[in-house]
Amino acid sequence: MSKETCDEEVDLTYEEFLLVHQNQLENSCVPQLYWAALFRKLKNEIFDAGEVFQIQCVEQEVDDEVSEGNEENAASRNTWRVIVNNEDGIKCIDKKHIYLIDHAWTYRVHEARQYLMQVAGLKERMCALMDVPIENREEKEVIDDILKEMWKFNNTYSIGNYELGTNERLPIWYVMDEFGSRIQHSDMPSFKMAPFMYGPQNLAFSIIWPVRDLEKGEEVTRDYVPNIQHPVRRKALLLPWIPCDFTDISYEQPEPDPSFFSAHRIEEDTGPGLTDVPPLPTDRKLKVCLDYPQSPELTDSRFVMVETGEEADILWTRHSFKEYCSLYGGGTYKYINQFPSEQCLTVKDLLPIVCRRAGSGKFDPETLEGSPKWLPVSFNLNTEMDKFVSYFQHREEKGLDNVWILKPWNLSNSADITVSNDINQIVRFSESGPKIACKYISDTVTIYREDIKSDVKVDFRFLVFMASKNPLKLWVYKPFSVRRGHKQYELTDFDDFLRHLTYVGLYEYNVYRPGMYTEQFIEPFEAENPGFKWETIEAEIHKMFLEVFQAATSKDPPAGLDIFPSLGPFLWY
Repeated sequence: MSKETCDEEVDLTYEEFLLVHQNQLENSCVPQLYWAALFRKLKNEIFDAGEVFQIQCVEQEVDDEVSEGNEENAASRNTWRVIVNNEDGIKCIDKKHIYLIDHAWTYRVHEARQYLMQVAGLKERMCALMDVPIENREEKEVIDDILKEMWKFNNTYSIGNYELGTNERLPIWYVMDEFGSRIQHSDMPSFKMAPFMYGPQNLAFSIIWPVRDLEKGEEVTRDYVPNIQHPVRRKALLLPWIPCDFTDISYEQPEPDPSFFSAHRIEEDTGPGLTDVPPLPTDRKLKVCLDYPQSPELTDSRFVMVETGEEADILWTRHSFKEYCSLYGGGTYKYINQFPSEQCLTVKDLLPIVCRRAGSGKFDPETLEGSPKWLPVSFNLNTEMDKFVSYFQHREEKGLDNVWILKPWNLSNSADITVSNDINQIVRFSESGPKIACKYISDTVTIYREDIKSDVKVDFRFLVFMASKNPLKLWVYKPFSVRRGHKQYELTDFDDFLRHLTYVGLYEYNVYRPGMYTEQFIEPFEAENPGFKWETIEAEIHKMFLEVFQAATSKDPPAGLDIFPSLGPFLWY
């Protein structure tokens, strides 16, 4: 941008604006033609879309099914559109035609219900914006409808450092104001839209700009799923607005090509491999470097703790290790608690693929259960969205429960996890990052929690130690720990994390999280579940572990674990 376009004072500030925001502008593909106008409107808080556009209510449709015999509470649905109302229309070459859209509601998913209950006027505004009836209805019923309907209006962005274990890493969802929310979808849109974070105010807006000239009266549209070209995936992602039958698409899940296991992942350097590994020294204590914030105390006299990996014989790290070739040289070898290609077990999108090798790979035609039975049916929403939608619709046709838990495969600590039985939410939730959808275990085992006088769901943490691949050698640490839910378990209120998640470490809940260990669990479990012996269940769990590792070692890397002299524990839940 030349100095001729701005006066001296604004030009200086404009350069500072570009210093902070140019990457964002370029990544959003905002034409440089509009940058100066955007800067001026942001700086001076100019919301001038009302001078150029008009919101129109095209028609009002009444749902006959709902209104029959109950006209008073008939569910009305308005059809809206935005048109150009400027006498001269809109010319793309006119640099002023970039517009700010305010965000009416910004939130994180686990906070949505609380905001609707506590923020004055928010519930009423969302009802009006989403055409949710509010009169003569209970508050919970109204809020439930908003939480369901909002997935036709939501958009998302993320901020913060994803290496931080804080709430800031969670995606942010937002609903645009009435103007932005009324802009309809088109496969041939007349405008582009993008979220924009304005640094000086630390506020997010949406911005729109034209992609062609428009005359007065022409409709303003945008593509709801931009940058998605594959026709079947586009149809799936447009389901919240355009219903589509996917039941003719197969939901069978053949194993992908081995290259899938290493695609878009950090490459491992295993070097030429080892044939002869020098033995660990026997004339002194073994030096161990533990990479943990609070290293446990070593109680075995054969080991001694050291500060750095350079002086260690054994590295025990919590971080993913890739430089295996650095472990050996000069006639020495350092053992580490990992195996090459172990991401096939430790990364959430690859684990179900590996586990399916332990079964037939087929679905039961009546119950639609997958195989093996201990593995919840799981779909990668990045690569199997069409199969997931087909499977969801088949379950719907059979009247089977359709509750799913959505997990990002690149995060931990329960970050960005949600539970849902709403296909619109599940489809839209995939926009906040790569996700897998796992069938939620609806008939889960519960245990009575005395401090809250309720039956809560539980999960278990076992330690499995893998010593070698060929021959396969596994040990299971007999003691295990139990994590418990924080509210009575019911198959309701899926947005209530305290009810449906046993670990909410990333979220700011002030809850008591008591641990529970082997001896504390078995007796009450057997008392509450007569006819079930823990030793029988434990044997089945151990059998499952064996089947998992047999599947993981049945193929060469990257589709399976590599042969490598190593110490290899795996956490299993």
